[in-house]
Amino acid sequence: MRQLFMRALALLTLLMTTGAVSAPAQSGSAIYSMLQQHKFAEAESAAREALATKPNDCSILTLLGLAERGQSKLDDAFQSFQSANQLCPRNLASLEGAPEIAYSRHMPEADGLLRRVVELQPENSAAHAMLGAVEAREGDCEASVTNYLMASEQISRSVPALRQYAGCLVTLGRMKEAVEPLTQLLALQESGVNRRTLARAESDSGDLETAIATLDPLLHAGPPDDAALLLRARIAEADNKTPEAVNWLRQAIQFAPKSAENYLYFAEISFAHGSYQVGIDLLNTGLQQLPNNPRLLLARGVLRAQLDHMDAALTDFEAAHRLDPKLSLAEDAMGVLFSQKHDMSAARAVFREKLKGQPNDALLQYLYAESLSEGAAEDSKSLAEAIAAAKRSVELEPSYQSARDLLCVLLLRHGDLKEVVEQADEALKRDPYDEAALYQELQAERRLKETDKLPDLVARLQAAKSHNQVTVTKFVLSDGAGANEP
Repeated sequence: MRQLFMRALALLTLLMTTGAVSAPAQSGSAIYSMLQQHKFAEAESAAREALATKPNDCSILTLLGLAERGQSKLDDAFQSFQSANQLCPRNLASLEGAPEIAYSRHMPEADGLLRRVVELQPENSAAHAMLGAVEAREGDCEASVTNYLMASEQISRSVPALRQYAGCLVTLGRMKEAVEPLTQLLALQESGVNRRTLARAESDSGDLETAIATLDPLLHAGPPDDAALLLRARIAEADNKTPEAVNWLRQAIQFAPKSAENYLYFAEISFAHGSYQVGIDLLNTGLQQLPNNPRLLLARGVLRAQLDHMDAALTDFEAAHRLDPKLSLAEDAMGVLFSQKHDMSAARAVFREKLKGQPNDALLQYLYAESLSEGAAEDSKSLAEAIAAAKRSVELEPSYQSARDLLCVLLLRHGDLKEVVEQADEALKRDPYDEAALYQELQAERRLKETDKLPDLVARLQAAKSHNQVTVTKFVLSDGAGANEP
């Protein structure tokens, strides 16, 4: 932000005028005049000459930093500003110069320096905007949104800032609040991703008519925007117009036959309306286009399970697991498979029978443990059997994260607290951002009264949440524009 250079220069003048910082009348004003004329090299020489006699003069150190900043000597300028800050902690001119450099260079000091600025100057919208950007980078969307709100006018003309602000609001599910910055973003930068995201926010806020109007230009463009067609299908389904949704979705599939998202949403609609075979038939078409897509196989397995075609469902689950062992069956399939729409005991019997012939199948062991886990809370025998199956699964496939996370949950229920910690640590070696493992370990250490370990675990859990949130946010409003940040 080049404007901060001039702001710091003007602020330094005010501080010298009011006596808030000292400045030798002759040398200080001469250096200031050189800076105004952009004679940065001369200003640097004059400042160094003045510092030879007064090395601890905050105002001259700040002028030196500004002169160095004007010559793009950013490392030197940062050190000059920091020296002034150490001598005069409330010198706003130097305090603004340092964080601007730290921010632009993604330095770790930026966060703390910016917080000092907004503490001393709560109305400083430029500092709030930069702090919002830093927090968004770190994945702290709650804090980022708070600071961006304090700089709403400042960021209203910045594409990167609006993208971050709106992206965080979308990530947090605050769709109604996201509409305004997304509208501003679209006005500044017309693009498919900006228009779709605005339409999505409007739709999720309940304003379906406006969402349709926002999306309409993409539906009649050439070539058709299949992502817009998919979103139009979602809007129609939200409006309880399923036949219309299916029509839009079929158009999306026609124009983008290799987009897995289109088939997956069709499967979702099919599941919601109990049209399992229709969904399976279309997933078969999708699998002809994408024969090794684990998500399509997983979705087909879920629908097959609803028709009690358990052998076929297991075949799909096993194929999906082979292709992507990290695919979360517990979250994406098992919650559906063992819902009220399916006979859990029948599924459990199928897994038990399969294991007689395939005892060394890690996925089957995991599925069996998962099927036992719901009733295991009241049944000690089922709990013991579930633990044994989960242990066998991770023995067979040590990197199977979902199975190890489940094992931690089951061990915690059984009260095997030290073993919970061991298994969680093993999971965290493979994925330090495994929130499930961190949470189970935190609960175990709390019950073990290892209070000295709790703060670190809480911090790690928060860091994992932030990291995982960043992963999500990166895909929000990401169109590869590569624009610079505010």
